[in-house]
Amino acid sequence: MMDPIYRGTIVSGLVTSLLLHYRPMRGDYAALLYGALIIIFFLRNVATNPRPLVTTAFVFGLHSFSSLSFTALYRISPWHPLARYPGPWLWKISSLRLVYVSFMGRRHLILDDLHRKYGPVLRIGPSQLSFNKLSAYSVIYGAGTHMEKADSYNTPGHLNIQALFFKQKTRDIHSERKRIWSKAFTSAAYVPILYFPSMLKHHKSRISNLIPSIESRTLEMLHCIDRRQSESSSDLFDLSRVLCHWAFDVMGEMVFGGSNNFDLMQSDDPDHLVEGGKMATIVLDSFGQSPWLMDISWYLPAGQSLDRLRNLAAAMMRNRVKADAETTRRDLTSYLLEGETSSGERIPLKDLELDAVVAMQGGSDNTSTTMCLAFYYMLASNLEYGYYDQLQKEVDGAFPDPSGPLDWEILANLPFLNATINEALRLASPYYLPRIIPKGGVVIDGDYIPEGVNVAIAAYSQQTSEDNFYPQPLDFRVERWLPGGLGPQSKTEKSALFSFSTGPHACIARSLAYQEMRYAMARIALAYDMMLGPNFDVKQYRNGILNMRTTILEHPLMVTARKRKGARLPKPL
Repeated sequence: MMDPIYRGTIVSGLVTSLLLHYRPMRGDYAALLYGALIIIFFLRNVATNPRPLVTTAFVFGLHSFSSLSFTALYRISPWHPLARYPGPWLWKISSLRLVYVSFMGRRHLILDDLHRKYGPVLRIGPSQLSFNKLSAYSVIYGAGTHMEKADSYNTPGHLNIQALFFKQKTRDIHSERKRIWSKAFTSAAYVPILYFPSMLKHHKSRISNLIPSIESRTLEMLHCIDRRQSESSSDLFDLSRVLCHWAFDVMGEMVFGGSNNFDLMQSDDPDHLVEGGKMATIVLDSFGQSPWLMDISWYLPAGQSLDRLRNLAAAMMRNRVKADAETTRRDLTSYLLEGETSSGERIPLKDLELDAVVAMQGGSDNTSTTMCLAFYYMLASNLEYGYYDQLQKEVDGAFPDPSGPLDWEILANLPFLNATINEALRLASPYYLPRIIPKGGVVIDGDYIPEGVNVAIAAYSQQTSEDNFYPQPLDFRVERWLPGGLGPQSKTEKSALFSFSTGPHACIARSLAYQEMRYAMARIALAYDMMLGPNFDVKQYRNGILNMRTTILEHPLMVTARKRKGARLPKPL
C-alpha cells in the first residue's frame, strides 16, 4: 500500500494543476515559492529522517510529475476548449516547443510545414492557434475586434511602465499613447523634399523635422562604404554591417537629436549595440511565447541584454530631456515631450526611457534588414534578371545629377524602387504577431474561438502562398509588383503583405520606414556599382537567414563597390 505522504503528494499535484489553470502565477513568484517549500520541507525532515535530501527530492519530484501529468492529460483531452483543432501533441501539451523553434529562428518555416500537414487552422500551444487563412487577417488584427497583444508583449520584468510598444493595462492607455506617437511620426514622415545645404535657405520653415537626419546619415553611409572597402585587404566589405550601423545612427539621431551620438558607422560598434539589441529582441520574442519562462529568464544572463540596452537608452533619454530647452532641431523626443495638447496627456519619463529602446531597436532593425535582403536578392540574381542594373537605370533617369538633391515625391513614384522594397518585405518579414481573444470570444472564418486564446496569422505561409503570389512565390521577383506582373496568370495579393500589420496595433512608422529605404537605396544605386564577392555562397546565405521578431543574418553580405563614373560623395550635413 502506498505511503500516505506519497498519496498526499499526488493529490497535491492535482490541486496545484487545477489552481494554476484557474489562477495563473508569475513564473518568478512560482519558482520562489516552490524553492521556499523545498527548503522548509527539507529542514523539517533533517532531525527525524535519516535521508532528508533523498526524501525531499523524491517528494517534490513526485509532486512535479503529478502536477505536470494532470496538466498534460487535460491539454490533450477531449474536454479542452481547443481539442478539435489539429496539431502535434507535444505542442498541445506545452508552449516550450514554440519557444524552442522561435529561438532557433525557424518558426515560420516549421509552422508552414505544420500547416501543410494539418490544415489552415493549427494548434501550436496549450491555448495558441495559428491561422493560414487570408480571411482571418482582418478579424485578428483589424479595428473591428481590436484584439489586444498577447502576453508575449508584456513589459519585461513586470516593470510598472506603460510603454506604447508593449502590452498596456487598458485600451484607453494604448489609444492615448498612440495619439502622441502618431503625431510625432506623421509630422516627420510627410515632407516632400530631402534637403541639401544649398536648399535650406529656401525651406527654413521645414527644417524642424526628421528628414535631415536621414539625409545626413545616408551621405555619411556612402563615405562609410568607401572607407570600409579601402580598409579591407580583400577589397570586400560587409554591406549588412554598414546598413545596420547606418540605421542605428539614423534612429539615434531621430530619437535623441544632437544630445547623444552613437556614430556606429565611425566606430564600427565596439560595444556590440546592434547585436545586443537583436539578442534582447530574440529573448522577448522566444521566451515570451511562454510568459512564465520570460518571468524567470529576466533574472538570468539571457535577460541582461535587454536590461543593458534599456539602461543605455534611459541614460540617453535623461540627457535629452535635460537638453530640451537648448534643442533647436526637432526630433522624436521633442514631439513626445509635448504630449497630447488637446487632452494634456504627457508621457512619464520612465515610460519614455523604455519606449526609446524599442523605437531605436525596432526602427533600425527592420529597416536595415529589409535593405540587406533587398541588396542580397538583387545582386544574387543580377546576372539572370538584372535587378540591380534596372534599379540604377531607374534612379539615373529620375536624378541625372547623382550627387544632387532627391525629391521625395519622385522617390515615392519610382515603380521599380518601390517594387523592390515590397518584394524584399514579402520575403524578409515573416513575423509572428499573436493577439488574445477578448471576453465573449470571437468568430474567425466561421469558427468560434473562446476568450483567452492566443491567435496569429502564419505570415510567412501567406506571403509565400501560390494563392496570393503566383508564380514562383518563394523566389525574389520584382516584376510581380509592376504592371503586368509575371504574366497573364500571375497574382499579387497586396493585402497579404503583413510587414507593418494593420488595425490598432499597426506600425506607426510605416511611412517613415519606406522613406528611409527609398532614399538610402537610391543613394547607393546612384553612387556605386556593386557585386557579390567571388566566393559568396548564395544558397548558404539564404539558409542563414533566421527570423524572430528580429532577423539574424548568420553570414556577412560581402560585396565589392565601385564608385560610378561621374559620381561624387557629398559631405554629410
